[in-house]
Amino acid sequence: MAAAAAAEAREESNWSIGDFRLATMLVGTVVGGGIALTNGSRDDRLVFVIVAALLGAASGEAFGFGLSRWVEVRRMHRIVKRRVWFSVLTVIAVAAALVAATPVLLPEVAGGVGQGFIDAKNLTERGIALSALAIIGGLPSAATLAAVKQVAADPLSGTPGQQLDALLRLRRMCARMLSQLGILVLLVMGVNAAARTVGTVELDPGVVIFSGVVASFVVGTMYAPTAATLRRRGQIFVERHFALDHVPVAELVDAAENKGKLEKLLSLDQTTFGELKAGLVVLSPVVAGAVALMIQNLK
Repeated sequence: MAAAAAAEAREESNWSIGDFRLATMLVGTVVGGGIALTNGSRDDRLVFVIVAALLGAASGEAFGFGLSRWVEVRRMHRIVKRRVWFSVLTVIAVAAALVAATPVLLPEVAGGVGQGFIDAKNLTERGIALSALAIIGGLPSAATLAAVKQVAADPLSGTPGQQLDALLRLRRMCARMLSQLGILVLLVMGVNAAARTVGTVELDPGVVIFSGVVASFVVGTMYAPTAATLRRRGQIFVERHFALDHVPVAELVDAAENKGKLEKLLSLDQTTFGELKAGLVVLSPVVAGAVALMIQNLK
């Protein structure tokens, strides 16, 4: 009855969720396109403006989507907000540190030894602004993932059926958020690739790979703790309610098959890196490109 009432309440309020996400997407599009248009040169910047606007749209949509999922998680469990703030501030600190370290980690485009912060053109004001736009878009997802981690860390209430329903809902929610963040990673790389030949300074090609590495690492920082905790909670549920210890020998095969299907539904057969690789379509090419770049720099 409670679940039906909650579903009915969500159905009645859905008229405003779509409008809110549309509004955040439009705001993000305007901000992203406006940042790209601040470039002084008017030549060859059409692609850059389009990709920046797409990045803004994806950031705005991810912002609205993350807020919607935050409200959904809060209906399921009491959330300790200070723990969420700690996770969000950690993500912000990691992202800001990696963006600020770009001139140090990519010194080959600097004017000379010791001039990484003076002459380097791998970190521009527009690059910082677009990175900040992507980070802001992902913050609600970071907060929601931290909240999901709290839910999965505590014993689930209700009947086994209610517990399984909660686990499946949380799993689907995390998969959808990872997919949203994966689009942001792809567009961050795309906007850096489009910006390489825009303006008076040509950026180093390594910036494109490095931006993908930074974005993927930030997403991993957000997702990995939650995925590990949720997988552990799912494993406890399976061991508690679907143990094979007392199953008759004649029914062992069927019980084992059903247990395997359930483990697959709960993604217990996956690793965190495997989930990240599936959600971040650019992760494997980024890793391969980063390795190739390091090998080239070692020569």
